[in-house]
Amino acid sequence: MNFVNQTSEELLLRYAAGQLRPAPALVVASHLAMSPSSRRFVAGLEGVGGAILDEAPMVDLSAGLFERTMAALDTPVRPASSSPVRSHEALDMGVTIPAPLARRSIGPWKWLGPGMRFARVSMPEDPDHNLILLRVPAGRAVPEHSHSGEECTVVLKGSFHDEGGRYLTGDLIHEDEETDHTPTVDMDGECICLTAIEGRMRIKGWMGRMVQPFLGL
Repeated sequence: MNFVNQTSEELLLRYAAGQLRPAPALVVASHLAMSPSSRRFVAGLEGVGGAILDEAPMVDLSAGLFERTMAALDTPVRPASSSPVRSHEALDMGVTIPAPLARRSIGPWKWLGPGMRFARVSMPEDPDHNLILLRVPAGRAVPEHSHSGEECTVVLKGSFHDEGGRYLTGDLIHEDEETDHTPTVDMDGECICLTAIEGRMRIKGWMGRMVQPFLGL
């Protein structure tokens, strides 16, 4: 199952329109690598966008645009190199990492709470987001929290549930500052998610608030 709820459809629309920041765009790209149905959905959106452009009325171009364009075409350009897929065997995730994520540098697992770990994904071009892998054992709940901005998540392994529903491997979940939830991993195995967090999490409870400054989340 590749669950996409109404708010996630909006996220895919923003992705197709090029309106997402790099961190959530990487989460969506990882979801698309796992979900043929979402790839078809985004392809349809891009097709509609192209049709709208084809039907748009002609407008007058600025003077000299043709000459500037031809001059730019004559300028040698270094081809953009595609980042190679990296080996992340040390993370010992037990799943195939989607190619968009595998091209990124990923740090080691760090303590987040009893049995829980997180690893930072390098995203220097998007300092407003924390991009992390989150690893939680079966039956364990992430502390109740809300958000200061958007949270975009794709499930890479396992499943979890919260007040909004149950999410399986490959599912895309979009939360915002109005969300207050307690994600809880299902009992059939650990769950690993890729999450882009805009700003800071608002963790409930004294222990969560105490350790949050040391985690930087």
